[in-house]
Amino acid sequence: MTDFNSYMGNIDTDFFRELCLRNGELRYYKRNEFILREGEVGSFFGFIVSGVIKYTCINQTENKTYNVGFSFANEFISDYPNCLYDIKSELNIQAITPCICSSELLLQEFEENKENQRIARIAAEQLFFQSYSRYLDLFRFTSEERYLQLLKKCPEILQMVPLKEIASYLKITPIHMSRIRHKQSFDSKE
Repeated sequence: MTDFNSYMGNIDTDFFRELCLRNGELRYYKRNEFILREGEVGSFFGFIVSGVIKYTCINQTENKTYNVGFSFANEFISDYPNCLYDIKSELNIQAITPCICSSELLLQEFEENKENQRIARIAAEQLFFQSYSRYLDLFRFTSEERYLQLLKKCPEILQMVPLKEIASYLKITPIHMSRIRHKQSFDSKE
C-alpha cells in the first residue's frame, strides 16, 4: 500500500527495512492491542511484516479519538519524533489486525555517520511533506473529494480497514461516510 504512505517512495526504505530485520526483535500484536500510548516514551522504529496499524490522537474537548494515519505490511511503524528524541508520544499506535513487527532503535544508528544522518533528514522531510499535504487537503477538499482521492490512491483500503476507521481518518462521522458511499453508488448507476 505504498500509495497510501506516499513519502516512502522518496526515501531509502531498504536502509530502514534491513536495519529492523537484521537487528530488530520480532514482536506479535493482537487485534486492538496498543503498541504505544499517548504520553509514553517509546524510542523504537519498526517494519511491519504483516498486519495493519493505526495512529490515533484524542481530542480532549470532544472526548473523541481520531485516526491520523495507517501503516500496512511492508511499511514502517513509528512515532518518528518520539523515537528520535525520547519524548512523550502525542499519539497512540494500535494494531487494527493481528500484526508482526520487527523493531529497532534508530537514534544510535543515525549518529554513526553522515550518510545515516542524511537518510534521517530525508525521512523527516518526506514525513513532513505528506503531513502538510494532508493538513491542507482538509481545507482544499470536501469530505467527499477526500474520500474519492483516498479510494483512487489506494482502493484496497476498503478491504483492509474498517469503514469507521476510514471515516475517522477523513474526519467525518460514519453516518456521513455512509451518505457519501450511497451517493457514489447511486451516481455510478446513472
